[in-house]
Amino acid sequence: MRNTSAIRSFTLGISLAVGLLSASFAYAHATLVQSTPAANAVVASPQQIDLIFNETLVPRASRLELAMIHGNSTMPIEHLEIAVVNDGKTLRAKLHHPLEAGTYRVQYRAVGPDNHPMTGDFSFTVR
Repeated sequence: MRNTSAIRSFTLGISLAVGLLSASFAYAHATLVQSTPAANAVVASPQQIDLIFNETLVPRASRLELAMIHGNSTMPIEHLEIAVVNDGKTLRAKLHHPLEAGTYRVQYRAVGPDNHPMTGDFSFTVR
């Protein structure tokens, strides 16, 4: 009887430990918490694009791409200076030239300390 109780306690303890460990890994990914310009915003031509994440990024593995949307196709915007700034939580693209009026798509790949890449995209419009 005592042996069965000890086994149940041990099994419960292991289950709880595995649950807590897996929960901590589930929340360990870099998540976009804010962007400037914001998704779906209509703005004047920005001088830079900032993507702010919930944790520090791995600079060599994180990236940001910008393209102008033309109907069903896109035209990549080149001449961007990409950097990780603000204690490593902001992925910034400095624009060397003003953006012309139109809709733009931002695509990003953010890698946090867990080395798991998180990707996403959003659009904004320049008036």
